[in-house]
Amino acid sequence: MLRFACPKLKDLATTMREKYDLRSKMILRNGSDADMLKLEYDLIQIHRTIARHRRNCANCVPHATSARTASMGPGRLPGEKPFVSFDMAS
Repeated sequence: MLRFACPKLKDLATTMREKYDLRSKMILRNGSDADMLKLEYDLIQIHRTIARHRRNCANCVPHATSARTASMGPGRLPGEKPFVSFDMAS
């Protein structure tokens, strides 16, 4: 189970999970296109709200930046020269 430091983010994540569950049920039951379109729109709005919240919330900003830097991978060491490859075949 995911743990959130921010209660607002927890509520948004719960709402998003409920919408995804509803979407899965609608796909299985072959729901109407209009209902599916509205549900997809709601999901997009929730994703935008979560992104906006993470940018502006004091509790969430440090977590989002640390996750972003962790996904970037290792950088060069100080004094390490950049690797340049030469194609000698051409």
